[in-house]
Amino acid sequence: MATYKEEAVVLRAYDLGEADRILTMITAGRGLRRAVAKGVKRTRSKFGGRLEPFTHLDAVLHEGRNLDTVVQVEIIRSHESVRADFAKFLFGEAMLEMIEKSLHEGQRIPRIFEALCVTLDVLEGDVCDPALLLAAFEFKICALIGYHPHLDCCLHCGRKIEGGRACLDLSGGGIACADCSRGLENLQAMSPDSLSLIRCLLSEDMATVACREESPRVCRDVLGTAFRFSESFLDRPLRSRQVVLRYLDKGT
Repeated sequence: MATYKEEAVVLRAYDLGEADRILTMITAGRGLRRAVAKGVKRTRSKFGGRLEPFTHLDAVLHEGRNLDTVVQVEIIRSHESVRADFAKFLFGEAMLEMIEKSLHEGQRIPRIFEALCVTLDVLEGDVCDPALLLAAFEFKICALIGYHPHLDCCLHCGRKIEGGRACLDLSGGGIACADCSRGLENLQAMSPDSLSLIRCLLSEDMATVACREESPRVCRDVLGTAFRFSESFLDRPLRSRQVVLRYLDKGT
């Protein structure tokens, strides 16, 4: 089996026995990988605290049949401030879980790795509303995987939707006008403000999204729509999302 070097971000870590830890990572060139870090829990481990979730690192790994083995790591960016801030941790954890649950092991989409690194870097700084950053991340990752929401014209009649209420057809992956949405199932209602904002989120870079000041109600609605849209192809709710929504609901 070969030894290889990759940039990676740690998505999840859990204990294996008394000394080891299993890591799920997304890598720049090899997609999603699982690896064991041997002896990481020992006091004198050479890895120290360098293998925590959110950490962006250069890693040397030895390829295994079922699990790779971590040989050496160097931190590129620890994102310690994300772990230390309760709200940022919640929203960041939802980003990590989405990546883990959206990809198959070994599935390579380099732009997803790049999007995660950029978003975590932005999350470390001043963010007007992390809920909006998470919503933008969800929609952008869906688009990179191949589920780009069609938001300009009605999926069913082709009518351009510029105002008025519309619904997101979760089964079809785009918007349906008021007439065509009658009789359809699996719909998410959207206000004109929410639809306009989602269109902006898909086109703007994350630094711009982080500076947006929107009403908490619209941000909550847009994030809920992002969750429902991505869950329509994931076919399951994600634990971290329920935590995020409860956190937001307590603050409103």
